[in-house]
Amino acid sequence: MDVKALDATIHESGLDAYIEYDSSVQNANLYYLTSFLAGDPFLFMRCDTQSTLVVSSMERERAARTSSVDRVHTREAYLGDTSIPNREQAATELITSVLRANDAHRVGVGHSFPVVLADMVRSKGYELQPIAGTVEGLREVKSAYELKEIEAVQRSCERALDSALSMIKHSTAVEGELHYKGTALTSERLKAILGCSLINDACTASDTIVSSGADSAVPHLPGSGPIRSDAPVVFDIFPQSVQSRYNADMSRTVVRGEPSRALTDVYDAVKDAQDVAFGLLKPGVTGADVHAAVVEFFEQRGFKTDLKKGCGFIHSTGHGLGLEVHELPLISKNGGTLQPGNVITIEPGLYYPDIGGVRLEDVAVITERGYKNITHFEKKLVI
Repeated sequence: MDVKALDATIHESGLDAYIEYDSSVQNANLYYLTSFLAGDPFLFMRCDTQSTLVVSSMERERAARTSSVDRVHTREAYLGDTSIPNREQAATELITSVLRANDAHRVGVGHSFPVVLADMVRSKGYELQPIAGTVEGLREVKSAYELKEIEAVQRSCERALDSALSMIKHSTAVEGELHYKGTALTSERLKAILGCSLINDACTASDTIVSSGADSAVPHLPGSGPIRSDAPVVFDIFPQSVQSRYNADMSRTVVRGEPSRALTDVYDAVKDAQDVAFGLLKPGVTGADVHAAVVEFFEQRGFKTDLKKGCGFIHSTGHGLGLEVHELPLISKNGGTLQPGNVITIEPGLYYPDIGGVRLEDVAVITERGYKNITHFEKKLVI
C-alpha cells in the first residue's frame, strides 16, 4: 500500500495530521490503512509520514503483530486509568490527547467520521477538515496481492453457485414449481446451499439474491418462497473472504424448463450488451463511456427503459470491487477514467414485470492493454 497520496493531501491542505476513529470491520478505509481488523473503534493517525494506531491494552500485541502501521500505542498511555463512562467523551479525550502529544491542531478526517465526535473535538479547540476521496482513490488501483485475493473469492463464489444450480438441474416441475428430492425448492433453500458452500471456503455472504418469476423483475429483491419452473431465476452473490476481507460479485439468470420467447430475447440482449461493454474496456476509457454504450445498445435493440415505472435498464452498468462490494470506479453516467489495476463489475440487466428480470455479472480487471475477465462461470439460460 502506497500512502504517499495521503501524505501529499495532508501537506497540500495545510494539515498537521489525518485521523480515523472507527471499527475497521465497518470502515473499509480504516482497514485498508491499517490491515488491522477490529469490531471495536480504535484511533488511526497519519502524521509526519508515520502511521500510528491507538488501541486498548488488550489489543496492543495483536495490533503490533498484524497491522501494517509504524507504531502501536495504547489508550492507557494517553488516558491512564481514568474512567470516562460516556463513549463519545472518552473518544474525544483520547483523540485530543493524541493530537496534543503530536502538536497537531489542523486535522483531516475521513468521510465517515462521526459528526457528534467531530463537534466535540472542535469544541476543544481543534480544527477538523473532511478529506473526501483520497483514501478511496488509493483503493481504486489494486496491488498484485489484492488481485490474487479477489480472484480467490471469485472462485469460491463460482463453486457456491455451481452447488445451487446442481439442485435446480436435478429438480422437477410440479404444478409450476420446482421440487428437489420430493420437496419444494425455495429461495431460502438455495440461499442455504450457497451459504454453506461459502462458509466451507471461509467466506461470508449477506443479502444474497435468489429471486424467481415476477420477483426477478425487481433488481435487488432478495427473493423468497418457491422457485418457479419455466421462469427466470436471478442469482446475485457477493461473498467476502473472512481472512482477506476482499469481495467477489457475480450474477447469473437461469431457467429450469421452457422460457418464453420474450424472456429468451431479453436474455440474449443482456448477454450481447455485456459483450458491448467488454469491448470498450481499456485504460483511458471512462465508466461513463461504457455505460452510455450499453444504454444505447438496449435502445437500438428495442428494449425501452422507463425509470418512473422501474422497467428496462434501470441501474448502472457496473462498479468497482474490493474491500467493499460497491466502490470506485463507477461504471455509470458519472464514471471516471479507467486505469490499469481497476477491478470492476460489468452487470447489465433488463427488467419487465410481464416477462421477468435478467442480469448477468462478471468481474474484470483493467490491464495495460485492455482487460481480463476473472469470472469463469458459464452463461447459460436453460439448465
